Amino acid sequence: MRICMLVFLFVVTPFYGQNQQLYNADYLPQGLLLNPGSRVNYDWHAGIPLVSGIGFGVGLKNVTVYELFQIDAATTFNERVAAKVNELTNRDYFSFHQNLEIINFGFRLKNRSYLSAGWYEEADMISYFPKDIARLAYEGNAQNLGYFFKASDLKLRGEVVSVFHVGINKQINERFTAGARVKLYSSIFGAESTSNTGTFSTESTPDGDNYYLHRLSNIRGGLKIAGVGSFENFSQSQLLKNAISSGNYGLGIDLGFTYQLDRQLFLNGSLLDLGAIFYQSNTYEYYGEGSYTFDGIELVFPSVLDANNEVRPYWENLEDDFNENFTFDEREGVTYTVVRPVKLFTGIEYRFGRSLACNCLQPEEETYLYRAGLQGYFVNRPRLPQASLTAYFDAALGDRVRGKVTYSVDPFSYTNIGFLISARITSFNFYIAADNLLGYINLAKSSTASLQLGLQLISKHKR
Repeated sequence: MRICMLVFLFVVTPFYGQNQQLYNADYLPQGLLLNPGSRVNYDWHAGIPLVSGIGFGVGLKNVTVYELFQIDAATTFNERVAAKVNELTNRDYFSFHQNLEIINFGFRLKNRSYLSAGWYEEADMISYFPKDIARLAYEGNAQNLGYFFKASDLKLRGEVVSVFHVGINKQINERFTAGARVKLYSSIFGAESTSNTGTFSTESTPDGDNYYLHRLSNIRGGLKIAGVGSFENFSQSQLLKNAISSGNYGLGIDLGFTYQLDRQLFLNGSLLDLGAIFYQSNTYEYYGEGSYTFDGIELVFPSVLDANNEVRPYWENLEDDFNENFTFDEREGVTYTVVRPVKLFTGIEYRFGRSLACNCLQPEEETYLYRAGLQGYFVNRPRLPQASLTAYFDAALGDRVRGKVTYSVDPFSYTNIGFLISARITSFNFYIAADNLLGYINLAKSSTASLQLGLQLISKHKR
């Protein structure tokens, strides 16, 4: 039973994945979604609906399936679970990210600016390991007398969002390119439990009315959900309707730039999803609040019957006393605001290896076959920001194929090797990208994985 509760608390609860390979890939339209200020070397693009961009990423920090389920004669499964409960902290987490481009297109305007627009759906979920709650569930309170179990360890957020966007990209001068993208969010589903406070403790009181004293102190928190009302009214048809018109809307903006330091060195950066969603439709909250001290039931002897010859209502009195001091209830129609997980990219890139087939009418940066760079990634999260650092090498493998190899240090791994392949046949372009290739050798030992792929039409590079 304790094992099941632990698995539920850490794995099954609604749950990071951001593919690093597509950033600085300015030969793909997806590069504009990660940096609206990247240089655009084509005159138009059109994604194949529903397949122009598909991706997912999953991560489990500081624990793998292999660590728990390995066949090891030296330890039992229960011993390995107990060791993990002691090892993990409330900063460890499980995360999931998924994206699907429904429509994606763009074209160059007469003033040489590039206009892009589209519609995509994304899911982003994170659940921190509730250290104290898992410890209480697994060990019980008898082994933890005097310890204050914190309700704040329970922290999770999940959302499925439909995003309509339009962006503009402009090369200001020979060195500087800037861009911005405006987004309208329509939340398909949202769930969060991030503001829990209070403690639970058990104290030994041999001189009191009972051996133990249990305290719920200043408990306040719960779970908010939006888009479907209560869980009892969950409807798939409602979720499909929410993709276009949910009543829970928000606004956001992306900003980005590319600056050419010299002929071969480029600096770039972007700030994504600077905005919020305002929840007010089909919202529901499960909540609890209050303080309560319980030191046992005082039995009246020698008889359990009162003066009316009825059994004394011990349990009813206890329940009434609890309800007077502590509230656990449900309510609908709550309104609240959720700030989007703001993302920051920054990078520097060096291009070299002049193409022998150079067309001198092309922009100077297009005459180099190879690119090497370093990029950082930061995302705001409910407890602490997450960050990663990626080094990459990008090469032209002929006239129609580009390949990219990346090495990342992130919260899940120090040996994260990834790749990107982009191939073009006339105007058709296909790409596939993945990371943590070493993890595919044994998925049970892997703590993270992500995959991106897509098919679209792209015009030839401008002349």
